[in-house]
Amino acid sequence: MDEKMKKLRKAQLKIAVEIKRICEKHNIRYFLDAGSMLGAVRHGGYIPWDDDIDFGMTDTEYRRFLKIAPRELGDDFFIDNYAVNKENALVFTKVRLKNTVYIERKGNEKARHNEIFVDIFPYYFVSDKPLQRKREAYEMLFLSQAILSRSGYKVWKGDRWIKRIKFIPSDIIGRILTKKHLHKMVGKLYCKHTNTENLCIHDGSSYRYWYFPRKIFDDYQDILFEGIAFKIPKQYDLFLTTAYGDYMQIPPEEKRVTHQITRLEVDDRYLD
Repeated sequence: MDEKMKKLRKAQLKIAVEIKRICEKHNIRYFLDAGSMLGAVRHGGYIPWDDDIDFGMTDTEYRRFLKIAPRELGDDFFIDNYAVNKENALVFTKVRLKNTVYIERKGNEKARHNEIFVDIFPYYFVSDKPLQRKREAYEMLFLSQAILSRSGYKVWKGDRWIKRIKFIPSDIIGRILTKKHLHKMVGKLYCKHTNTENLCIHDGSSYRYWYFPRKIFDDYQDILFEGIAFKIPKQYDLFLTTAYGDYMQIPPEEKRVTHQITRLEVDDRYLD
């Protein structure tokens, strides 16, 4: 691992520990999500080729965190989402580390905030009817992509031309509708269901398959991630099997996806 990646991970862990501190202080239920949960279970920390940290919270806990965190975060950190930054292109929240730079190939290098971050994904109620859930998942995916396009992101960048064609409809809608209107449509879908048996991640891309029985989010346990104790669901096996299939199987090299970072700046003074 090169020196920059070590610094990136150290910065991310600094953010993650701050999120954990706030959640534990205020009894906010959180969990390591996605590749971070998988990495903790399979590797005891980062997946060797991974370059980010993800947290998840049910919608109720997420709203509590967003209410409390702005006044609790240390001076080195800040919340970045659409509610506080209208340039933000995402439907979830990042906690960022000040005085750093992190830009991905498919990102918007002209954005006001491109600092190192940890993602926090809310999980919201979705329909228990498979066809309705699938239809609404595609609607949410389309709207999220339109917001990205409206914000200057090129989610197809670097892929084959056929993928560029796939994103033309969301590009067009992203130019026609304002970001405010698009977020209003997303919010309406997000709040459409209550007390169903399934919860889905709100992340902008995984709606078609990243949903789980709500019971998974009832109980949590500690697990070490890079030597630090974080929470994951006690039913992590069901979660990871639903998300990844045979999750203990190491994928072939060509499927080891990274975020293709094009610019990274971390000052050692902010890593203590």
